[in-house]
Amino acid sequence: MYDPDNVLILSGDHVYKMDYAKMLRAHQEADAACTIAVIQVSMEEATRFGIMNVGPDGFIEEFEEKPAHPKSDLASMGIYIFNWKKLRQALIDDENDPDSDKDFGKNIIPKMLADGEKLLPYRFEGYWRDVGTITSLWDANMDMLGNTSLNLFDANWPIRARSPIRPPHYAGLNAHIEHSIVTEGCDIDGRIDNSVLSANVTVGAGAKVSYSVLMPGAVVEPGAVVEYAILGERAVVGAGAHVGEQPDGSDAWGVATVGPDVRVPAGAKVPASAMIYDSQEVQS
Repeated sequence: MYDPDNVLILSGDHVYKMDYAKMLRAHQEADAACTIAVIQVSMEEATRFGIMNVGPDGFIEEFEEKPAHPKSDLASMGIYIFNWKKLRQALIDDENDPDSDKDFGKNIIPKMLADGEKLLPYRFEGYWRDVGTITSLWDANMDMLGNTSLNLFDANWPIRARSPIRPPHYAGLNAHIEHSIVTEGCDIDGRIDNSVLSANVTVGAGAKVSYSVLMPGAVVEPGAVVEYAILGERAVVGAGAHVGEQPDGSDAWGVATVGPDVRVPAGAKVPASAMIYDSQEVQS
């Protein structure tokens, strides 16, 4: 739906599927200066997001950026439709404000509210996840293995991606793959369960990968164990090494991360919550 009078602005670190035409119609019918997509979250999560407080007329009356004590559970999805003329003027005014942080949530939205503009909340009920943290990135990948409302195999609404042209994945005679997503070009001789493997991943004989996300070109050498972890592109886990740990219920536990091009030496151990971005940080 082409509309030269309005501008759609999106965030790049979210996972969701939305028909923007429906949001645009709601924006037009309300004659709003700005429409903000919102989703209901738990009150515990609300401290991580911009929170919308809605008045009796159905329009937004207050916007709080990551409040310590949220008054509402309606979180901004970082998806906006603005009236172009009003947005242009707001951006000009913001550029001329030396005290501004040049941020939609901190400056543009509160200023429009203060000026009495009509801001409409557009309620979204499908799958959405902010993947701005390591844990949320891991969670989103695990969600893809479960029963979410985001259907990766919907032929009527395919999800496009820049995938390399590689042969189908190969599973060796001793490979075991269970409840996982394995992409083109993977070479599997070990055990994979509840994991997401990107293109060109190699898992050696006797290696185990569970509840983990492996980025393109990652290598898990024979006998190594990777669990509750994320391996960056071309990361290598040496033979017999162990990355990550099963949850123990403590606040200190978290997903282990090995950055791109990092090599974990043979026999080394990377504990839960560790974030390794230099091969020298890992001791064998």
